[in-house]
Amino acid sequence: MKKPMRTGNERGMVLLLVLVVVALLSALLSEFAFSTLIDMRLTETFRDTTRAQYLARGGITAGRMILQTDTNGYDARNDPKELWSIGVQDYPLAEGTVSVRIDDLDGRLPLNKLYNQSGDFPDQAYIDRFKGLCGDLALDNPDALADALIDWLDPNHTPEAGGAEDAYYRSLNPPHEATDGSLRSIDELRLIRGFDAETVEQLRPFVHSVVGSDGKLNINTASPEVLLIWNPAMTSTMVEDLLSWRDKDTFKSFNNLNADLTVAIGQNSANALTLDNYKVKSSYYLINSQGRVNDGARRMQAIVNKTGDKLLWQKVN
Repeated sequence: MKKPMRTGNERGMVLLLVLVVVALLSALLSEFAFSTLIDMRLTETFRDTTRAQYLARGGITAGRMILQTDTNGYDARNDPKELWSIGVQDYPLAEGTVSVRIDDLDGRLPLNKLYNQSGDFPDQAYIDRFKGLCGDLALDNPDALADALIDWLDPNHTPEAGGAEDAYYRSLNPPHEATDGSLRSIDELRLIRGFDAETVEQLRPFVHSVVGSDGKLNINTASPEVLLIWNPAMTSTMVEDLLSWRDKDTFKSFNNLNADLTVAIGQNSANALTLDNYKVKSSYYLINSQGRVNDGARRMQAIVNKTGDKLLWQKVN
């Protein structure tokens, strides 16, 4: 008995079916290969990011060790004896790099000093400094920002004229309450009425939130913006003269501060300043450390008290 012969249509259908199966298998293999590649890259990135985090952590430790080697009687930038002020940029370590920068926080405005927690009253000198800084930075409504910050710091529940207490914060979405105590980090400002992200970033280089600071300003490390608002008698010309002198020399002793200022800005200008509000040596520092391995990167920040090498705050980004 003869087998039935396949027609052209049947052969075409078989060929089409084979092509479809081959195409599906090819797509499946391509998808599998792509997924495998993605998983491999994610694993490599996770591995490198983990290694970078350990490098960043090592950078924090190195920064603390550098601060402990600083035993002279002053703290300043642009001084060859101040190793902490030099920093480290992309230092090769293992299979990656680490960068470390150390900033003196005693050269900034202490926000927690706007309200005297022990004396239970707003401190007008620091309030005026804060308002002056906000004005110089062209921030909206410095008075309202100061009022809101005072309400956040004080323990009572009576809002200042431009401030806010729990009733306002509970009405937000999501709701929260005022701390009624000291700030723990600059990022906490974003919870306070009027302090949006842009405002906080503009303030960040000039302020700090260290609890326990003596509130005095290191005249060696303060920025022009902070120097200008620190004393009502300070003028732009005096700041320029001070910075010009500071580029060449350092205020090395508080006992000689008046004499050095006389050389730097003139006798009359030096006598107009209240020197008890200044100092030449610091205790609190912000250490920024970044580790990088291939495409993996991690950044860590820490606030330390150089006296006793105490870690006060730490954050991983």
